[in-house]
Amino acid sequence: MQMNLETRYYHYQQPFALECGETLPEVQLAYTTMGTLNEGADNVIWVCHALTANANPAEWWPGLVGSGMLFNPEEHFIVCANMLGSHYGSTGPLSINPATGEPYYQDFPLVTVRDMARSLDLLRQELGVHKIYTCIGGSMGGQQALEWAILQPDLIENLILIATNAQHSAWGIAFNEAQRMAIQVDPTWQQRRPDAGINGMKAAGNGAALLPQL
Repeated sequence: MQMNLETRYYHYQQPFALECGETLPEVQLAYTTMGTLNEGADNVIWVCHALTANANPAEWWPGLVGSGMLFNPEEHFIVCANMLGSHYGSTGPLSINPATGEPYYQDFPLVTVRDMARSLDLLRQELGVHKIYTCIGGSMGGQQALEWAILQPDLIENLILIATNAQHSAWGIAFNEAQRMAIQVDPTWQQRRPDAGINGMKAAGNGAALLPQL
């Protein structure tokens, strides 16, 4: 079976209020679907990706999602959306701010996991999905899946959470803060350009890579 993994875009052309108190004038979500929604509409698999992934789960979860795999498009209707705030097609800091005609850059507001889950629910409604048989996510994707299940307790039949948590530990908070500090110390961080803070992000990434060795 040949899978259509063309990235599609959902445009929510209304103000989207965020938990931080600010509002995005509109929201775009990049997403992919695989397979076909069956007559009973009970074969939906929704994949929530981790921080650095994108809307194509067959690309970064090839052993789990794909033809002949556990989540098989020949049997399931598989949906994955790029999270709000990411830079793989969904509204984020490099998106054009309709109010200025320029990228948001550092003006992009704080987005929470709950905001991400709420945006996913808008896409769900757009796709006509009334029930999700399985929602799966790892790391930050697991946090989105969990938050979505809390917001919509009757929506998801099976919830699979991998390497994630409902509440960060003090150790996890400290480690993430150290990564943020590594980015912020980069002198380019406050400059309004696409590669602002790139060396700081490399330093933060190297710190994460060393984590299993500590």
